[in-house]
Amino acid sequence: MSEQPPTDDLDTFTWVELGVPDLYAAQRFYAAVFGWEFEAFAEGYVVATSRGRNVCGLYAWPSPVADGVRAYVKVADLEGTLERVVAAGGTVERERSAIGEGQGWWADVRDPAGLLVPIITSNPPTP
Repeated sequence: MSEQPPTDDLDTFTWVELGVPDLYAAQRFYAAVFGWEFEAFAEGYVVATSRGRNVCGLYAWPSPVADGVRAYVKVADLEGTLERVVAAGGTVERERSAIGEGQGWWADVRDPAGLLVPIITSNPPTP
């Protein structure tokens, strides 16, 4: 008997961001290539939509992010995940930070090889 697939999106990549040096030029490019539309979210940050769905965030960054993409893994317990990162030999580069407008929280970790893995949660810190 095979296992049933999970019914939630925890512990999977759930959000993608592109750091771009010129936010307006990037919007023009992605609109022309993919037909994306953009909604302002915060200063220097827009959300790209396609056919009514949020597809990624673009944020102003002085130079292109290496490899271009930040892909976030969604977790239920952010602090527990950060503890497991350290216990497994990784490092926490940025502790829990608010996304804003009730969108949840994020943190940055690095695996033992130095690979950056952003983490996101919609759950507040547990006492």
